[in-house]
Amino acid sequence: MRKIILYILRSVILIALFLPIIYPFILKKAADERSSYINIFIPADILLKSKDKNEIQKIITDNFGDSVKIQYINYGQKENLPSQDYEDLLSQISKIRGSAIIISNSTLFGEDAQKFNTTLKKLPIFIENRVFFIPLKKINSFNIKQDDYLVLSDIFIPRISFLGEESMASVNIIGKAKPKSEIKAEIILHSGNSFLNSKIFQISVPDNGLVNHSIQIPINFTKTGNQIITADITSNLAHPPLNSASTTVQVVFSKTTLLHISVGPDWNLRTVRQKLKFWPNLDLLSYYILRETNSDQSIPNSQLSLIEFPADKLFGSSLQNFHGIVAQNFLFDTYLGDRESENLVGYVKNGGRLVIQGGPLSFLSESKSINSLFPCENKPKWDNENVYHWVSNQSNFISSQSFMNSLSHIVTHYTAINCKPKKEALVLAKTNEGDHPVLLAMPAQKGIVLTFLGSDWLYGYTQEKVQDTTAMALRMKESDSSEYIFNWMVEFLQRRQDSGVRAPDIAGPRIYANDKYLSVKSKGDIQIENEVTLESKSKKSIKGTLFKLNRMDKELIHLNGSINSIENIQNSNKNSNTLVDLALIQGSANAEVFRYASWPIYPLTAKSQETLENPFLFDGIPSLSATTQDLSKEVYVTSKKVPLLDAFPWILGFSLFLLCIEQFLARILWRGYF
Repeated sequence: MRKIILYILRSVILIALFLPIIYPFILKKAADERSSYINIFIPADILLKSKDKNEIQKIITDNFGDSVKIQYINYGQKENLPSQDYEDLLSQISKIRGSAIIISNSTLFGEDAQKFNTTLKKLPIFIENRVFFIPLKKINSFNIKQDDYLVLSDIFIPRISFLGEESMASVNIIGKAKPKSEIKAEIILHSGNSFLNSKIFQISVPDNGLVNHSIQIPINFTKTGNQIITADITSNLAHPPLNSASTTVQVVFSKTTLLHISVGPDWNLRTVRQKLKFWPNLDLLSYYILRETNSDQSIPNSQLSLIEFPADKLFGSSLQNFHGIVAQNFLFDTYLGDRESENLVGYVKNGGRLVIQGGPLSFLSESKSINSLFPCENKPKWDNENVYHWVSNQSNFISSQSFMNSLSHIVTHYTAINCKPKKEALVLAKTNEGDHPVLLAMPAQKGIVLTFLGSDWLYGYTQEKVQDTTAMALRMKESDSSEYIFNWMVEFLQRRQDSGVRAPDIAGPRIYANDKYLSVKSKGDIQIENEVTLESKSKKSIKGTLFKLNRMDKELIHLNGSINSIENIQNSNKNSNTLVDLALIQGSANAEVFRYASWPIYPLTAKSQETLENPFLFDGIPSLSATTQDLSKEVYVTSKKVPLLDAFPWILGFSLFLLCIEQFLARILWRGYF
């Protein structure tokens, strides 16, 4: 009997000791920390009094019970734009444990407000029902009483609009009004002092009294270039500065004329021409040199059906008719005289777009004028023996993920290597083997030169040998990468983007004289932490630095001083704006400014009026008050893998306890029986 007891004890001890080895991890329901930790997020410029905290404590007790630990956390800074404050809030709220209660005056509008709401709802804290909202007006000491109001939340116009074709402006209006009432107002669109269009509209206010309405207004542009479009609401419920919003739009020609010149023929030439030929809204003029000076001259011209290359006409009187030029494997010195070369350089420097599609003849020119358009200080060496895979140059680089992914699937078997980029050239892509620059963009005064240092990048990827059907299927899936880069190149020629070598455009919807941060829209792909300069027409300037809000997906500039330091906006204007000609310059203020844009700037006192709330900013987030039902009953239960001994630490203690009993019985109490 004694042996049986000892065997049972030893068996239980062995099972207890081996259990953490057999089952090292188990799924355990995570403890609901909502009733234990409450993090209250408060804007940095809001100071809560003791009675405010008592009021908040009562709301928390009514909803979560009195056994909670409360922590107050500030978000944002006083000089920030609202988007920066909510970026900081998203960053902090994603790291906390327990529940979050956000106190906010909800003064964020437009696209930024939609991004914030969408991003917040993707966080685990929202999915697990651990985030709540208290409007600032619910705290009695602030006593915020707002009359009925309308705010011009945002104005959206397609970033690229076409000359002579109708575009549509979408104006979003948000506010509060008497339920079931009718609001009559008018929206006026203008560019500076130039009237564009207007529309009278009527809004039926729903039962909840909240207004969220969009108005569509057609616009016809009569000139090309970047323009600042402003929308104003005329209504007794809308007051400056929130009755106005501005945005930038780029107006381009609806029909683009391109010149394609090359020395050939070869498959690279035919591929580029074929793709350009069938591009919509594109007039293509192609000229190919089919016989070079070292070709067989014994064949008479009459049998070649050739015409003389019309360099004097193409690069003379007709040059200004082209929106862009593609020079593919073109020997400039042989086919262009000094006058034509100067005309080409002048065309680019006056705003033209040139794509140099590299080939063995592309960089042989000895002309100083033509060499000024090349992005390399030296003459690159062509390599047709090795295969090169392209990658995006990601050093402090802001680019679309599609652009970066597409570059990673570009392959060239004939590549120009050892290029030493000029100081002003921006390397967009390089080779994975050897880090050779292969895609460069370089400004030339008003114009830009885009250079491809690989001749077969359009189809090189599909020519790689594959080992199995799986690799072949993957290659087919990713074979459209060159198509994406080609589309991107054509958009560059059509002046729809600047390939990252221009400073970005200032973005709205409103700018104030004391702002040190400006929202911007990049024209192409830009480098973060690059120096930019904001200059007024009076030639006064402020330096700034580009940076990005990752969670809000927003690009900004941090200025070293306020706008008021270069343009004195008088406070006597009250809340009315003043048109100021401003330009953003890439780099230092020594760069030449070619065009200023007239932005409506509001005085220092006007920003204090931007206190109206966006009632839709926290749409879908539970709002707390003293009358809210007890939310602690709605517990979101989650499970996670934890070590067995962490979940049940008593197993080890129980094993040691049984081992002590077994040793006592076997060695002391029943020692003589065995």
